[in-house]
Amino acid sequence: MIRLPVSGITVELRPSTGAEDMLLLESSAGEAETSVAVLQRLAARRDGADFDVASLPLHDIEWLWLDLRCRLLGDVVAARARCPVESCSAPTDVSFLISQYLEHHRPRRPANVERQAEGWFQLRESEVSFRLVTAADLLATSESKDRKRALARLTIRPEGTSGRDLRRVEQAMEALAPPLSNEIEGRCPECGGAILFFFAVQSYVQCELRYEAEFLYEDVHLLAERYHWSEEKILSLPRTRRVHYAELALRTAGVN
Repeated sequence: MIRLPVSGITVELRPSTGAEDMLLLESSAGEAETSVAVLQRLAARRDGADFDVASLPLHDIEWLWLDLRCRLLGDVVAARARCPVESCSAPTDVSFLISQYLEHHRPRRPANVERQAEGWFQLRESEVSFRLVTAADLLATSESKDRKRALARLTIRPEGTSGRDLRRVEQAMEALAPPLSNEIEGRCPECGGAILFFFAVQSYVQCELRYEAEFLYEDVHLLAERYHWSEEKILSLPRTRRVHYAELALRTAGVN
């Protein structure tokens, strides 16, 4: 059970199955569309109400991806990097705990912001109101030539807000929903130089899960041949159970 930090909605994630693996492997959709499609299959509101993943703020979408990643692959993120200092260029690891990362990026409400109805906020002593960018907004503006302006039209009112107030809105948005896709700094163990690593949550986790799903087709073939199960039945199995059955089938067949 997860209480999403921005929307406050409590959701449950069911175990990932081969059907979600297949979606990740075969989808021709973009990153944001794939995120919505996978999470729409896995997440449900605790109170049983209809749940539209695309209506969630981006922070909650990425929070769910990181929670899913922890469940499937653990809390530690480790990436390889190379020191940018020309005289060094030493390879090194950049690692951190997702749990600590999420705690560091918890939302807060600034003192100059008041909550309104239906997800809108207002700057104190101002007529400017705004709401947080959702996944649906990102999808709707994906082909816009000036995406920032297109998003502002959807999320800030009235139109023609002054540059000063726009900056105040941007600062408030960052506090209410801190970006989880962000730059992470490490240190080279050889020379102590700074190593910057941009952690793009959805891209990174989807890439990891696709890598973990690469044996899906072999699993389906093996289990269909061994147990005469249909593809539909095999794809409906939770990933951990499918992998366990496949390993048993291989051992039974004498394959190490």
